[in-house]
Amino acid sequence: MPRYIPVSQIYTGVCVSVVSVKVSFVGFPSVGKSTLIKLLSGKKPNLDYKPTMGLDFGSIKLGEHEIKLWDIGGQDQFRPLWDSFMQGSYLAVVVTDSTPQNVLQSKQIVEMIARKNRDTRIIAIANKQDMDGHMQAKRVEDVLHVPTYPMVAIEEENTERVHMILLRELLEATTGGSAEK
Repeated sequence: MPRYIPVSQIYTGVCVSVVSVKVSFVGFPSVGKSTLIKLLSGKKPNLDYKPTMGLDFGSIKLGEHEIKLWDIGGQDQFRPLWDSFMQGSYLAVVVTDSTPQNVLQSKQIVEMIARKNRDTRIIAIANKQDMDGHMQAKRVEDVLHVPTYPMVAIEEENTERVHMILLRELLEATTGGSAEK
């Protein structure tokens, strides 16, 4: 399968065949990766924390395109597997809970992905923007050096917003820079 996948066809309405792309969500425990995937999938976010054990999957359709969502567990025992789980991803979404400590730790994740998965576009979600002591998304972006979007994943009204972020960033990843922010 070629590296270039015409996600831009979603905008033009020219959908010739079903195309599938992989998006991986990675971050430390309890930052909201699974909640974001539920939001993208149109499911109600669950406020009870249940850690992802290893790996979980989801998918959504945008036009004729299937977006495969990989939810990569953040616990210590799964971190050695992150690199292999990330392979083949067009987009890596590094999720942080926006606390200074977690943002600094997340910088290591961004650096690992950039080093080992050079063809993967990396963005960050500065989640939990409603919590006391959070860092603003611009500040998180300054630390991580990747495009960063503020989010409160438990608010269902952010469903359309997170879809647009995903669509914009996949367009950027697959067309090499023709998406507007």
